[in-house]
Amino acid sequence: MAGAGILCAALLIGGGAYAISHASWTGDSNAPAVSQSKDDEKQDMVLALEVKADGWDADTSTPVIAHIEDADGEVDFYTAIAANKQVTVEVGKSGTYTVTLIPPVNADGSTYKAASSKVKAGKDDKKTNGTVITLEKVDADKVTKDDLTAIAKDVAAAVKKGDFTLTGDRGAALAKKFEDNIKKNPNADADAVEKETGKAEETAKEDKSDAKTPETSNGKKNDSGSKNDSGNNASGNKSDSKPSGGSGNSGSGSSSGGSLKKDDTTAHQHNWVAQTKTVHHDAQYKTVHHDAVTHQVWHDAVTEEHYICNQCGADITSDPWGHINNSLMNGGNCGGYHSIYVTVKQGYYETVTDKAAWDEQVRVSAAWDETVTTGYKCSSCGATK
Repeated sequence: MAGAGILCAALLIGGGAYAISHASWTGDSNAPAVSQSKDDEKQDMVLALEVKADGWDADTSTPVIAHIEDADGEVDFYTAIAANKQVTVEVGKSGTYTVTLIPPVNADGSTYKAASSKVKAGKDDKKTNGTVITLEKVDADKVTKDDLTAIAKDVAAAVKKGDFTLTGDRGAALAKKFEDNIKKNPNADADAVEKETGKAEETAKEDKSDAKTPETSNGKKNDSGSKNDSGNNASGNKSDSKPSGGSGNSGSGSSSGGSLKKDDTTAHQHNWVAQTKTVHHDAQYKTVHHDAVTHQVWHDAVTEEHYICNQCGADITSDPWGHINNSLMNGGNCGGYHSIYVTVKQGYYETVTDKAAWDEQVRVSAAWDETVTTGYKCSSCGATK
């Protein structure tokens, strides 16, 4: 058998369900045949996929949700997968399947244009290159309220037909992550989003699904449909390639007879770990006013000596003898004078400033750092509350 790879192709953007558009690509005519035979039809065939999403983060972004459908309606389920790595989704029989993606939402409220592709199933031989679906990023300020509400509605619909990555605690945590990230976008209708993701959480907690999962070679229904690590929402699946860096907050599933199944023997117990951040508080000050410091200085009155004629009473200070001589020469009788003191400036008090008024900044409390609990995160599965 030739190990021909499934065609890797970036998705072109077209019209569709979201206002931000829905991209699609059939890929039927150009995709090389995957290694298979008549005996493969009942075997554990897989879809090898790699969803490329620029800016997607395993720790903070939601996973991608893939809707898997075959042509005759026997296979119809949703599964959560990680972006930016090759994953395999078990579909049982060979054939061409329609893969429709619900775009992930990043921690800043940005998302991607929805996309779909026709993908041929093949054996999971670890040699086949996967179909590459490239999602076009939409910045947070470009995403509309209706786009965000539509994603929340699609998540609610996906949980109803989800495999084990979308049911139980895993599914509830995934729905909550979508809610949290969508609400971080200022354009989001918080009430509408909470309504839809709330439905998804309640459905997930019922731990049942209407999913039509594929028949596998051991004759049992495949509970998971996917072998992947969906990132931070605890899908608990296996990846075909090792993740770069941390594995996020993913949980773990069990594998039996070639298919991944939920662990029915031991219920998962959350180990809640407080998530904290440091909040800095600046020092607190108040303004205290200090009045000016002054004192009073007395200034005595200023007086001058004046000469007054004894006969005519004239003020002859400027030339007393000239006045007398002039009087005698003109038949007058002015012959003497006396002195008096005249006040030319009254005494007064002067206010002298010893120290000008001033304002003082007095510290009321010192600067300090506070550790604030922002939430809780399960150290095992990554669920948050």
